[in-house]
Formats: sequence, C-alpha cells, structure tokens
Amino acid sequence: MSPSRPQLSLLTLDSTPESVAGARRHTAQVLRCWRARVELSDAARLVVSELATNAVRARCGPNGFTLSLVLRDGALLVQVGDQDPRPPRPRTAGPDATGGRGLHLVDELSSRWGYYRTPPRGKVVWAELPVADGAEPGTRTTVVDVRLPALPASPPPVEQH
Repeated sequence: MSPSRPQLSLLTLDSTPESVAGARRHTAQVLRCWRARVELSDAARLVVSELATNAVRARCGPNGFTLSLVLRDGALLVQVGDQDPRPPRPRTAGPDATGGRGLHLVDELSSRWGYYRTPPRGKVVWAELPVADGAEPGTRTTVVDVRLPALPASPPPVEQH
C-alpha cells in the first residue's frame, strides 16, 4: 500500500495582531475540511496562535508571515515563517507574568519542534503534532538549524500529471 497523498495549506498574513486570529480560524477551517479529530484541531490552533503571535511581534519585513499546514504520515506539520533571523528562545515566566509561556506550550503539545533559517534573513519555526490518539506529545524537542542536514518535512512538491 502506498502512503496517502499529503494535505497542504499555505497562507500569507499581514504582521498585525488581527492576523493571529485569522491564522487560528484558517487552521480550524482547514482541519475541519481534512476531517481531523477535534483534539488535533484544538492543539493545532493553540500552536498556530503561539507561533503566529511570535511572528507578529517580530514585525520584520514588509511581507508579513506565512502559515503552512501539512498533514501526512501520521502527523500535522505546522510551519510559521517570518523575516526575523533570531532563533526562537523559550523564556522563563514568573507566576504573575502575562507572557513568556508560548514556546513551552508548543513543546508540550507537539512531538517535536524547531526552526530553520530561510534566505536571505528569515526563519521558519515548525512544530509536529501527532495525529494518532495514542501518541505522546511533548516527549522530544528538536531544534534544527539550516546548517544541519536534517530539516523538518517541507511542503510536498507539486506532482505533474
């Protein structure tokens, strides 16, 4: 049996706070169309919200940020690209802090996450969420840099018919 064909969604959004809500809505609509289970949709919306918020806060470049969703091989790959070359860094948040927990949430909800650099001065932060009910989120964290040979799965090439 051959593997199923991947599902792919690509979206470019402005770097405005309203775009974070748009990214969440888009994720929910896409996963509903793909008939993903509710738990995956809830986790994906939270991961997208955190990564999109970070991209909006970076506000580097005139082109906003990109959101890519790829469903294949038992996992949902969420990728958010922006023009800020600085790597994502989890912060320590105090008990009264109103921020600083986003990447910790991404780590807990995903099976792995990381980033890679994009030319000329940007990066993509990605998180892989398990599709199967019995999968264990938050068991492994991977930070990937473009200098390393193992990049996370990228959107599939367009097939010629």
